[in-house]
Amino acid sequence: MRTDATRRVLRALLTLLTFGTGLAPIGPAHAWSTDGHMVLTEAAVLATPASLPSFFRSDGKAIARDSRDPDFSKHRSLPALRNGEGPEHYLDLELLKGRSLPATRYGFIHQCARAKLDPDRVGLLPYALAEATERLALAFAESRQRPEDTHVQAKCRYLAGQVAHYAQDLCQPLHTTVHHDGKVRPDGSSPRTGIHSRIDDLITALRVEPSALAARQQVAPVESLMPAILSELKRSNALVTRVYMLEPKLRVKGARGLAPEVSDFAQERARASVRFTASLYATAWKLSGTLQLPKAAAE
Repeated sequence: MRTDATRRVLRALLTLLTFGTGLAPIGPAHAWSTDGHMVLTEAAVLATPASLPSFFRSDGKAIARDSRDPDFSKHRSLPALRNGEGPEHYLDLELLKGRSLPATRYGFIHQCARAKLDPDRVGLLPYALAEATERLALAFAESRQRPEDTHVQAKCRYLAGQVAHYAQDLCQPLHTTVHHDGKVRPDGSSPRTGIHSRIDDLITALRVEPSALAARQQVAPVESLMPAILSELKRSNALVTRVYMLEPKLRVKGARGLAPEVSDFAQERARASVRFTASLYATAWKLSGTLQLPKAAAE
């Protein structure tokens, strides 16, 4: 059996092999760690309403594995993919100075141009999440047409992993702020204090089973997708101050256990991540029932 120390070494080696030793991209590189995403995603599938198809609700472990892919897409040896994927994982809300976010990606890009902001510096997370949810809805619509088609089922599971990753990034407060790894300096640069990685490790440090995170969750489809995403973004961003208040009590590498205040924060964010992810799955399923597919897609 692997010891905790061995697991940490293996995880560090995997990170090195995947992301290399080059400079980190603008904005945070991970959220909730790879293991954390898998726990939260499996819990979210368990928390989905019974109305979702059984093939989906019974395969949370496969969906959880697929939830890692957006981080793998930032491999330093794939520069075009890395450049496009990086901004999908965050949105530095303070840079918008109170401006409302448009409903679509290109509306946002045009807004940034008018404000003389670089969209890849501000981040594109809400749009990555909305688009992933709508892609899942489209795949679910195919599965309604061909419920026994295992290829379509595999597509649904893969896209659900994408939804999970971006939804959970959004629920990690440091993915919503310019202060993503320490309070920014006057010139806007990050001090890279390491607080981001310590927050990312909290879900794994909780050592909680997915079934416990799924229990007693109230999950329902959202009424309108983008407004729901933006509301969740603002709730997450409102916790940035609390994150920095907890900084002195965050676990040091190798230490056992979490301070009570840190554990409470981690539990709340874990359950919020699970609930939000599951609600987007329910939303995609509901939306899929309204979609009329082209004939070729339904054959």
